[in-house]
Amino acid sequence: MKKVVLSALAATIVTSAVYAETMTLFTDPKTGQVFTTAGEGRVEMGDFIDAKTIDMNQRESESAFSEYKDAQKKFVNVKSKAKTLEFSGTHYFGLTSANPETNGAAKNQSTGFELRRNYLQVKAFFNDKDYFRVTMDTTKELGSTTTHANMYVKYAYLWLDKVLPYTGVEIGMAHRPWIDYEEHNSWKYRSFNKVILEEKGTTTEAGVDLINSADLGVNFKTKTENFSSEIGVFNGEGYHADKAANNQQNSQDLSLEWRLTGHILGSGTKVGKNKVDKDTYLNVSTYGLISKNHKDNNTTLNDATEYDRSIYGIHAVYNQPEFLVAAQYFTAKDVAQNETVTGDNSKNYKGWSVNAEYRPFTDWTVIGRYDAYKIETVTKGTGATAVSTDGTKTIGALAYKYNKNVSFIGSAKFINEDGATVGTDSGQTKDVYMMTTEVKW
Repeated sequence: MKKVVLSALAATIVTSAVYAETMTLFTDPKTGQVFTTAGEGRVEMGDFIDAKTIDMNQRESESAFSEYKDAQKKFVNVKSKAKTLEFSGTHYFGLTSANPETNGAAKNQSTGFELRRNYLQVKAFFNDKDYFRVTMDTTKELGSTTTHANMYVKYAYLWLDKVLPYTGVEIGMAHRPWIDYEEHNSWKYRSFNKVILEEKGTTTEAGVDLINSADLGVNFKTKTENFSSEIGVFNGEGYHADKAANNQQNSQDLSLEWRLTGHILGSGTKVGKNKVDKDTYLNVSTYGLISKNHKDNNTTLNDATEYDRSIYGIHAVYNQPEFLVAAQYFTAKDVAQNETVTGDNSKNYKGWSVNAEYRPFTDWTVIGRYDAYKIETVTKGTGATAVSTDGTKTIGALAYKYNKNVSFIGSAKFINEDGATVGTDSGQTKDVYMMTTEVKW
């Protein structure tokens, strides 16, 4: 009798942890009898379940597991030597109307849809911190010179998290120190306008065209609560420079680039991951570049097309959930490798930019920005004269966050340049209107 009771007890103790419909049993130690109610001299044995209920629940569990296996057959297995694969995407799609006007002949108006950016990204994690990242960048804009969407490898780098105290490193087609910082902390609207250092002369833009956001090299990133920095060495021409500029042919010189940032209110460990509608921060930065033997997009490499470039700038940004304000000033210089060659021998740049955001309601943002810049070109040779370009740009926009993945932005920018060469004319104005859809997943 006791053996039967103990066997039943062992079985029911296991099943009682799984099934909710149970009953409590009691035993009389003197006789070994089992009861379903408490009584004098009876000791509680625990909760038990009847065989019928056990059988029913087992059958339900087996049925659910069978359904799970059938569902899994619909999916494709992904095999990788990485511990985890993380996929993501960022997409900028828009309708643009650009109305360039010049002082003379080169007058055109353009309207059309644009795929301004189409980033597809995968990170292969080797552990919780270290990974390899690949990001493909596809564009098709009003100013495109091809009939198809251009695709580039934007990033392709190894990230090692702790190679030095508080410091990790990117190795490969990596972030350059400045552009990514400004776009994640101060100007978050690359979808309709680049930052001032990167803008160039296209159908929808005008600017100094001094640097872009990625290049082949190494970039050391340091993060502490009150200080962060990026210091890197790169080829210097960027990730999508054409022809001779995308390699180191005829050169052994590299580009030294940096950013040093003081985080006055802390949060330096969160740099690049701040939530502008939730966090408060005040950052002051200095940035720069020294690039020897820099090359433009030329098929012929010689003293006339190779030059040394330097950039120096300061930047400050303050953000709180209600608003953001930021400002910067920069100077830059290009000097020809051989200053005796006739033609453009040097260029001097200087400029400043201010931008602000105001968030009057949840999910709504009012955006404003003003840029001013000057480019002086010094030439040598018979009949050569100095050329000066003065430019300004005013931007206004309204953004609506539809959900955590989708935002809609309406924007207008008004560009004025004096001295810029457009066709056979000098000087231009340009009005650009954009409707933009941002998608991030």
